[in-house]
Amino acid sequence: MTNRHRRIYDHRIKEQIVRSRNPNLFPELRIPPSMARSWIQRDLVEVVSLHPYNASEDVLRDRIATLERCVRILITLLRLTKVLTRIAGFRLDRHRLPDSRAKLTLLHAVDRARRALPLSSVLRVLHLSPSRYHAWVRAEQGCDLEDQPSCPRSTPHRLTPEEVAVVKEIVTSTDYRHMSIRALALHAQRIGKVFANPATWAKRIRERKWLRPRLRVYPAKPKIGIRADRPNAA
Repeated sequence: MTNRHRRIYDHRIKEQIVRSRNPNLFPELRIPPSMARSWIQRDLVEVVSLHPYNASEDVLRDRIATLERCVRILITLLRLTKVLTRIAGFRLDRHRLPDSRAKLTLLHAVDRARRALPLSSVLRVLHLSPSRYHAWVRAEQGCDLEDQPSCPRSTPHRLTPEEVAVVKEIVTSTDYRHMSIRALALHAQRIGKVFANPATWAKRIRERKWLRPRLRVYPAKPKIGIRADRPNAA
């Protein structure tokens, strides 16, 4: 079995053939027609190259020194950020992120980082699982990034924050301590403040752990017993 040597062609030759659409543009190079046609089918690809004849050696050395200095600065900032997050003890794989604005900011940062790194690398740096990331992306499209969403498109009958505040005010008020939860819900509907089912009121009270004021009917029991120094003492 003979070892076949793979020929490598300069990217400028490929560019000329693709632009001319002629696979036989350089017959002296003996380029296989099938390879030239595959270049034409794939079209031009982005190539990063350095042309030393466009700049002097001193200019190139200055550019290299500037780039190395920028790399050192970026590495230093990255190390400081990692140390800060490690000391703060915050990791996305161990904590919830209920705020929709924080999730949206993180998604935008991931989109910007994907221009330079693959998505898998970006998520690995953030310690964010791919399933969690894609779930956030789908939730963003459906306006459902909040852990308890208030988006009118997804939950049109959900109580607004203002209505929840009114419910809390009525439930914790001493003026309505004699009324049941059902009576509170009907009273709020009659005065035109909150239109919600009594079950919704009970659910909010359980979730927020609101305590209703109580009025003691019977007097407090004495905690100190009888203190007498002789029989039949008053």
